Amino acid sequence: MDFFRAGGTNMYILAALGVAIAIPAVKFARAPDAQRLSLIRALTVALVAGSVAGTVSGIAMTFHGIAGNPHVLENPLPILLQGCAESLTNLILGLGLVLLAWILVAVGVRRMPKAGL
Repeated sequence: MDFFRAGGTNMYILAALGVAIAIPAVKFARAPDAQRLSLIRALTVALVAGSVAGTVSGIAMTFHGIAGNPHVLENPLPILLQGCAESLTNLILGLGLVLLAWILVAVGVRRMPKAGL
């Protein structure tokens, strides 16, 4: 839970997108279909964009917090490292979900009938 909490509210969006991509990915692995694959591609773009947006906004908030606190400016490194570590959880979650979805896509592609052979 600390991992999820560290990423902030964007993690809820990524989790929802993860569920949204998992369902068609599992269905595609069981019964490959071009329409499902197009949905998986679109959700992949959304997941990657959401992951990058969450990471960048977290890093920006870390910088903003450091710059706005004269006491922290005396030794900003610990806060900077912690803020960046927390911000990167967005990328870890989002790209991990993309990875799992595309492993399922690979299973579905493998199960597709060979065309014209």
